[in-house]
Amino acid sequence: MVRNATVVLLSVTLGVSSIAEAQIPAPQAESPLSAFVGNYDVAPGHILGIDLYSEGSEPALVYSDYQSGVIRRLTASPGGFSAGPGFGVATPTMFTVQFDSDGTDVAPALVVESVGKPALRATRLPVASTDVRFGSSDTTLAGTLLVPRSSSRRHPAIVLLHGSGRLTRHSFGPYPHFFTSLGLAVLTYDKRGTGASTGRFFDRTTQYPDVFADDALEAVRFLRTRPDIDPSQIGVWGASEGGMLATQVAARSSDVAFAINSSGFMVPLWQQVMFNIESQLTADGFSREEVAEAVGFERFAMQVMRTGERWDEFQEAQNAAKRTKWFKAYFGGGNGFSTVESLRRQWNYVYSFDPLPALKSIRCPVLGVFGELDTSTPARRSAENLRIGVRAGGNPNVTVKVFKGTNHPLMAARTGGPSEMPALGNMSPGVFETLREWIQTVIRAKVATES
Repeated sequence: MVRNATVVLLSVTLGVSSIAEAQIPAPQAESPLSAFVGNYDVAPGHILGIDLYSEGSEPALVYSDYQSGVIRRLTASPGGFSAGPGFGVATPTMFTVQFDSDGTDVAPALVVESVGKPALRATRLPVASTDVRFGSSDTTLAGTLLVPRSSSRRHPAIVLLHGSGRLTRHSFGPYPHFFTSLGLAVLTYDKRGTGASTGRFFDRTTQYPDVFADDALEAVRFLRTRPDIDPSQIGVWGASEGGMLATQVAARSSDVAFAINSSGFMVPLWQQVMFNIESQLTADGFSREEVAEAVGFERFAMQVMRTGERWDEFQEAQNAAKRTKWFKAYFGGGNGFSTVESLRRQWNYVYSFDPLPALKSIRCPVLGVFGELDTSTPARRSAENLRIGVRAGGNPNVTVKVFKGTNHPLMAARTGGPSEMPALGNMSPGVFETLREWIQTVIRAKVATES
C-alpha cells in the first residue's frame, strides 16, 4: 500500500506473514479533533464534510467538498487549520479552515478562506455519533454509528468495509460523512484485532476472506436490531479489498439491500497480485528490465506456493530479490517467507481465492466504480466480470462505471502509481455524483415498492 496515501490499497502480497493472537485492545481516548467532525451546509445541494482520519499515527482531519471533489488532510495552524496542494502535501497553504466555537463540545460552523476568493461559511448539520459494540463469533467489534437528523423515524443505512490491513474506523477518508450527507446512517468499525476490537486479525488458518465477511454480516445484523434503522434499507460499501468484500457479503445475505464495490478486485486473487506488481512498478517509473525481473520472481514464487517444490531455489531467488529496489518498493522491504509451509499457506488460504463464483448469488442492486489508471485492480476486467457475474445469476440490476484519468482510490491522477499519491487532492470528476444519484435511485425504488 501507499503509506501516506488517501486510502489503504490492497496489500495481501507476497511476504505478509502470519498474524499472532491479538491482545484485547485498551479503550481508546476520544481525539479532541472529534469536536470538529461532521457535515457543514454551505448552500442547498452544497455540503462539506469533516472526517477523522488515521494511518496508524495521530489522527488528523480530512476536509471534503462533495461538490468540487476537493479532499485535503488538514494541518493545525495558528487560529485553525490549513491545507496544502495535495492530500499528503501540506505546503504551500492553499486554503485555511477555521471553526467557530460557542463554548459547547461541537463546532457550530466553519469558515474556509482561499487566497483571492470570498470566504466560504458553512453551518453544521446535526449528525449524532454513538460508540457501539457488536459480536462476531468470539470477537467483539467496536465502532461508531453516525445518524443524521431527519423527519424519518427510521433511516436507511450503510456499512463501510475496509481495505486490507489492520485498519480502524477512521480509515475511510471522505466517505463516512459523504454518506451521512445523503441521509444515510453510517456504521464504521475497527477491524478485528485492531483499535478497540478484540479477536485475531487473520492468521491463515481460515479461508480468506471468510472472517472479514462474517464480521461484515454481523454488522448488518446489528443494524437490523436498532429501532432508528430501516432493516429493509441496509447496504454495504467498500473500497479495494472492502469493495470485493461488499459483493461477497451481498451474495451471502438477503438482508443486504444494496452493494457498492469501489475498486475491489473481480478476478482470482493471484491474478490481481500479478497485475498489481507489473502495473504499480511500471507507473512508478521502474525500467522494463526491473519490472520483468519482479514479475518473474512473483511468478516463480506462486509456482512454489502451489506445488511446494524447488524451495531451495526460491530461497536463493528471494535473497537476491531483497537486494533490489523493486523489492523494497513493492514488498516494503519485508523479510519474505522463512519456511515452505508459510509459503504454501499463502496460496492455500489466500491467493487461491476467487470472488467470481459468488456473484451469481447476489439479488440486490449492485454498483461498481473503478479507475482506469488503477495499478492494484485490473479495472476494466473487474468491471466487466462484475457485470457478467451478477447478471449470470438472473439479476439485471448491476451498474458499472470506469472513470478515465482515475486511480485506485478514485482520485484524479496522472499515472495511477503510488508515488504520485501524496500530491493528489481531488476525487475524479463524477465519482461523488455517481454514488449520490445511484444510492438515491435505489432508496427511492425501495420505498416505492413498499408503499
